[in-house]
Amino acid sequence: MSDFTLPTFQPLPPLVDADVLLGHYPFRRFPHPHQDPAALRAYLQERGVVRACVSSLHALFYPDPQQGNDECLPLVADDPFFIPVAVVNPALPAWRRGLHTSRDRDGVCLVRLTPSYHGYDLAAPEIVDCVAELADLGLRISIVKRIEDERMHHPLMKVPAVENDAILAAAAAVDSPLLVQGAYFSDLAELAGAPNLHVDLAFVETMDTLAAVSALLPPARLHFSSHTPFFYPEAALSKLYFWQTDAATRAGVAGEGLAAWLGVTVR
Repeated sequence: MSDFTLPTFQPLPPLVDADVLLGHYPFRRFPHPHQDPAALRAYLQERGVVRACVSSLHALFYPDPQQGNDECLPLVADDPFFIPVAVVNPALPAWRRGLHTSRDRDGVCLVRLTPSYHGYDLAAPEIVDCVAELADLGLRISIVKRIEDERMHHPLMKVPAVENDAILAAAAAVDSPLLVQGAYFSDLAELAGAPNLHVDLAFVETMDTLAAVSALLPPARLHFSSHTPFFYPEAALSKLYFWQTDAATRAGVAGEGLAAWLGVTVR
């Protein structure tokens, strides 16, 4: 008789989603809610998400992303489900003014940098200085490596992923954690070398994903992310669900760790 036994699975803990986008995408339709905040909230809540970091999808395509922040963030700033996230282009001379507007008006605590979409070198000295300045202001920072699998890009808009060396240069400029969003599993061997780099899990895929990833980075540096509306949230949920680990570690990756870093509550 075989000694094999099926693993037991625990219910998922409350989820804090590190990456949700609101707005219209010009290159394809999404099958999920992505333009109405109430519909987006209901869609995520049905899947166990209790808080979600949300940023403007339009801000990727506007030369001044503050225009996208102004469209999106006031729609969610008073909703305790959402954690407003401002997109900043530090290559613009007035980026500080827009940032202060988002922080004071919308309660932003997390700032996203999207170098590939706004055309600046993350490793350039003035951009590294910006990262350090944001950290000195007490803001949390995420660096978006990619928004979509490069194979899905429109043929006339191929956007390269941010180089790992540039991300490591930015990480070296600050002592506080930086969140890398959109990294593949193949990127993690290089990014793991910077102890203050955290990663979200939306693009990280391999066999037994979280077991493999936690062998490269400690679970305290890993954060749940659905990347809605580009991905189905169930893909991210399954990574947590099938991970054979203890309840406290699972809860940390599911949302408690991200909430503690952002200084928000898990509702």
